[in-house]
Amino acid sequence: MQSRLVMLLCGAVMVIAGCSRSEPVEPVEPTAAGTEAVDLVPDYAVIAATSVDAAGIGAARLPERLQLTVEQKAAIAALHEAFTKATAADIAALRAIEREAKAAIAAGKTRDEIRAILARALPIQARLDAAFRKLQADVWAIYTPEQRAWIESNRPRSCDATLRLTERQATQIRALQEQFVAAVRADLESIRSIAEEARAAREAGKSRQEVAAILAKANDAQRRVADAERRLQAAILALLTPEQQRAWLCRHR
Repeated sequence: MQSRLVMLLCGAVMVIAGCSRSEPVEPVEPTAAGTEAVDLVPDYAVIAATSVDAAGIGAARLPERLQLTVEQKAAIAALHEAFTKATAADIAALRAIEREAKAAIAAGKTRDEIRAILARALPIQARLDAAFRKLQADVWAIYTPEQRAWIESNRPRSCDATLRLTERQATQIRALQEQFVAAVRADLESIRSIAEEARAAREAGKSRQEVAAILAKANDAQRRVADAERRLQAAILALLTPEQQRAWLCRHR
């Protein structure tokens, strides 16, 4: 089984720099006890990864002089919103296949029967992969040449650690992701709204100081989203065993 956590919380910078795509997902080999999760939806396509990236949280790793502007974060958020809408049907299809596979495992179906169910996910995952690569390219174009140069020079090293989740862990993590999105939704919308206000002000010929004052109104919202992201990461790590935590930290160092 491929882990859903391969890309979780990479953030706007690290999604581009360190997690260029999800690991390919092969049909799951169910264990005798059925303890491993059947989880077909790649991390980049689910709530937490999309929301954190949309908020530009990963850009906190950039040096102060290269921090993303509110306008850049709003542009990234708009791209992610479009990605989420465009891929919603495929994600729903993968979730349906997950449910069917779990029911087949519970009913004692053969491995070949379960593999046949899971194989239907492969073309859907391929479409999502292509859509995500386009999203990455579009997000990358938002960064300045200086930001891109810093990201390129600070790419994390590859990591071969394997992270396996139980069904219970996968369910708990998904619940945490959903709670995170609910908590930051209003702040993300506020950031987008403020960025649009600043853009309109600039086009109307307002001074640089006036535009900066508008953008500064997003500071508290950005801080709340960053705090929520840190709490989410801590909550997820608390669900993992020491071995799983080591694999997590290896992949997200």
